[in-house]
Amino acid sequence: MSNERLRVAYILLGAPGYSETFISAEVHAVRAAGVEVELFAIRKGDGGSRLAQAALVSCALVRRPLKVFTHAFGLGPSYGARAFLAGASAVSLLRDIATFDPDVVHAHFVNLPTAVAVLTADDLGKPATATAHAADFMLERKPGALERRIRRLDHLFAVSAAAFRQLNDRGVSMSEVPHSIVRASFDGVFGATAGLGETAGLGETAGRCADGPIRLVTVARLVEKKGVDTALDAVSLLVADGLDIRYDIYGDGPLSKALAARTRLNGISSVVTFHGAVPHLEAMRALDACDVALLPCRRSANGDLDGIPVFLMEAGARGVPVVTIPVSGVTELVDHTCGWLVPPIDPEAAADAIRNVIRSPEEAALRASALRCRIRSEFSPELQATRLIDTWRRLADST
Repeated sequence: MSNERLRVAYILLGAPGYSETFISAEVHAVRAAGVEVELFAIRKGDGGSRLAQAALVSCALVRRPLKVFTHAFGLGPSYGARAFLAGASAVSLLRDIATFDPDVVHAHFVNLPTAVAVLTADDLGKPATATAHAADFMLERKPGALERRIRRLDHLFAVSAAAFRQLNDRGVSMSEVPHSIVRASFDGVFGATAGLGETAGLGETAGRCADGPIRLVTVARLVEKKGVDTALDAVSLLVADGLDIRYDIYGDGPLSKALAARTRLNGISSVVTFHGAVPHLEAMRALDACDVALLPCRRSANGDLDGIPVFLMEAGARGVPVVTIPVSGVTELVDHTCGWLVPPIDPEAAADAIRNVIRSPEEAALRASALRCRIRSEFSPELQATRLIDTWRRLADST
């Protein structure tokens, strides 16, 4: 195997969406390193609906009932009805994946995609790996089922060291699971216009015009854990101070209407623009031209939590100062030497951090430069691709 081209089948819930650019970036880097990759989506079209899932299970039960039941029981009774969905999904994908003939089967997220990956890999006699992020296991209601499918993996990657501690806390004995860190990839662009030099001021490097508005940008799904409500309250405080602020929010989600209402209630509709889900390049152009990347994320009421938000990597790579929260794996990317960390759900602290960025352009430039260097050394897509490929090749060679 060592001298042959490696072939990896990616099992995904669906085609990478707006909030999953890290998957696309990773696949691009892995392919650029010479690996042949094919993506296999569990859901197609409206495949996420209950009706579509029921139809998938019914069809698989008609075609290969014994295999579906064997798969479901192999995942354990604690997984419940999802075990049958996983078994049916593995049956429906098996022919196409077998035709591709991968050396390794890999999944992103340790929920349904990993369940399908371990079943498919077992059918093919191939090693299975997966990448854990955060919400995929933090929201798992059946820890026993989580541990059972992770223990069937030949190797587990995670985007942060914090993820391994969290998994351990949820009953997955990490000492018994081969594992290593592979960061979530970003687009790999180190912006020339936004890049901060060691001594350059903020106005010279991040596109800031001395007599123009202060430009804040958030790129995120509009869900509770992203903390956009806290960001809006912070902007309200800055506007009340008389600062000329422009806040652009890129992304969509279930809280879009509630956040728009909060903007009106705060009286800041004239300075806040909700752009919705736009092409990634458009959002990155806005990031290139802004003064502060703002993401006051937090743990949501249902336990959902970010790992290391890709948005912070994208901002840091472009030399944009970041204001965020020390939650989960964020501190593995940003600390007080390379950004501003504030307590969660604290608009005043977030507003103070933004004031510090604007009042101290030299300090902002130094911290942004430090973050950029950290991203180059630890978070580059090429490095993550190397980590993945080294493990995949070792596993393929051992089969």
